[in-house]
Amino acid sequence: MKKRVVAMALSLMMAASMLAGCGGSKNESADTGKGSAADAAAEEGSEEKGEMKVPEKITLYTYYAENAITEVDETLKRLKEIYPDTTVNIEHRTDSDGTVLKTRASVGELPDIFECPGTLVDVFKKSKDLVILDDAVEESGILSKFIDGSCDAKKSEDGHFYAIDSTAPQACLIYYNKDVFKNLNLEEPKNYDEFKEVVKALADSGVIPMALFGQEKWPGLMMFDITSIGQGAYEGITGLDDGTTKITDPAYEEAAKKIEELVSLGLVGKSALNTNASQAYEYLAAGQAGMLISGNWFFDEMVNKGYDNLDYFRYNPFTDAGKEEETQWHMSGGTGMPDGYGVSAKGEYAEFCSKFVMDWVYIRQVVAAENGAVTALKEEVKPLKERPECFRDYVDHIPDFKSTTKFEWSLDNREVLVALEDASELLNTGSYTAADFMDTLKEQIPELLGE
Repeated sequence: MKKRVVAMALSLMMAASMLAGCGGSKNESADTGKGSAADAAAEEGSEEKGEMKVPEKITLYTYYAENAITEVDETLKRLKEIYPDTTVNIEHRTDSDGTVLKTRASVGELPDIFECPGTLVDVFKKSKDLVILDDAVEESGILSKFIDGSCDAKKSEDGHFYAIDSTAPQACLIYYNKDVFKNLNLEEPKNYDEFKEVVKALADSGVIPMALFGQEKWPGLMMFDITSIGQGAYEGITGLDDGTTKITDPAYEEAAKKIEELVSLGLVGKSALNTNASQAYEYLAAGQAGMLISGNWFFDEMVNKGYDNLDYFRYNPFTDAGKEEETQWHMSGGTGMPDGYGVSAKGEYAEFCSKFVMDWVYIRQVVAAENGAVTALKEEVKPLKERPECFRDYVDHIPDFKSTTKFEWSLDNREVLVALEDASELLNTGSYTAADFMDTLKEQIPELLGE
């Protein structure tokens, strides 16, 4: 695993070396510049379509909030040059696990193109709701546009592509406000003892220690994942999902105890479960919160919003003293899955959408790279804005990653996921003890795994 991450990272670092200094319907067109990557895609997309039906309108179901809005809008502008006769209606993805898509599939109302979690690929494959994209992948040459191996995880076990995207190194990180830490004479904690002192100091000063956006369940569960890794369970929640580890393993109980203790010290604040992502981001940037848990895509938010007072933890702060180097760079999140953008097999324009989705994935990655995101593109894409130093540092350390887990939306067993989400949410309220957490999951997970 590490060899693949390192190989990908080396190519990413070439692009990173260029860094200086550190729902609605959208169908506008824009000039992308002569000789740009989008021009090349436009030339490919303008080939004779033959007998293929070209629709006046298609629906695309994808995440359309926070910094994703700018990225999606710009991608659609460039796609309008390739497909001038087609209007794309964006439907905002309101879930991370595919629940909404399952409901829509049951009544025959899937969008033409949709962001498909890995957990749904097998379900929709069996129900024949997904187009096999093999021919479109080959005809578009999309695999040649990304670093070798970066699309391998998107291929299903039967050897076919049912959804397409690329996989770039990702991680769930803990960010912090440098000004808040400096004002309170705090330093980045490297172990649990230091972390407790940081939490106490922040809470005593009236600052929310951790801006947890609990309106979404995944940040709380990923915090349990990070904590478990800090106890040496490097498989994290992934191991609980696939049965390679057991909830009875001491590392998970120790993780629950540490979260219980930190919550009792005021870690997440009283309004955490009513906080959304945008609010949590603002709390951190404004100094109302000291820390935040989010994915590495939060670096994009730093640039788009001009946040220049933030950084991220390079050590797992839930680790016991003396084991800092041992657990460092065992990362939460980032393991690739056969997810991506799929095409409804029952849609009227399935052939067209199979071609369209290849251009969507490629051009969106170009736009993301321009906005500073870590991508797996082979070509060098110059960022449009200056990147913060911490972003460059993150990219520099990608070769050091020793292991990754799955983000919660990539877990295979939906019932295990719900059990973990619900228990983690209760643990973060402060009214649920580590013993309650363990007793519940010790009963539920074995049963859900058929053990």
